[in-house]
Amino acid sequence: MRLWHTLSVEIVQPCVFEGKGSALPRLAIMTTLQTIVTHLAMDAPLAVAGGDIAWPEGVSFEREQSMALNDYRALYDMVGRKWHWVNRRHLDDRQLAALIHHPATEIYVLRRNGAAIGYIELNFKLFPQVEIVFLGLIEDEIGNGLGPLVMKSCMQIIKARDPKRVIIQTCTLDHPSALRLYQKTGFAPVRRKQVEIIDT
Repeated sequence: MRLWHTLSVEIVQPCVFEGKGSALPRLAIMTTLQTIVTHLAMDAPLAVAGGDIAWPEGVSFEREQSMALNDYRALYDMVGRKWHWVNRRHLDDRQLAALIHHPATEIYVLRRNGAAIGYIELNFKLFPQVEIVFLGLIEDEIGNGLGPLVMKSCMQIIKARDPKRVIIQTCTLDHPSALRLYQKTGFAPVRRKQVEIIDT
């Protein structure tokens, strides 16, 4: 049964080009989107399968220490732009660094032949609760069987810390398989709410 819908409204605002010798007006289009956010949780003991993960040849999944801001922004955009990931897009360097370089934040990057193709971001600030802040792949890698492997590896990393609860969220703007993957992993919906986001 379909429980929600999305609504898109375009808002046009005039802007001015910045640059030497140019003062021509341009139009910046902002899209206001209504979406339903589903919050999910899994309580200890975590039902996580053990064993090594059989990554395809050329694929690696490793923690990225002190990730460069430009690299983070590029990967965040490649993974999330189609799904309207906007929260980190408008942060300045100081704000972004405070989040991703915080001691309680861990970022793991998925690579194919050295090129970043996905990542997860974990937040341990409220431990023994752990939040999976972001988990995603670039569009070309969706459907190649990597999503479940990333999810399994993510949960193995978290389980090793012995948390009491793990939380994650998704919304109706995300890839349709996201919610199914989380529920198949063992997460259960605990709350739903309608929110409005503005994308540009």
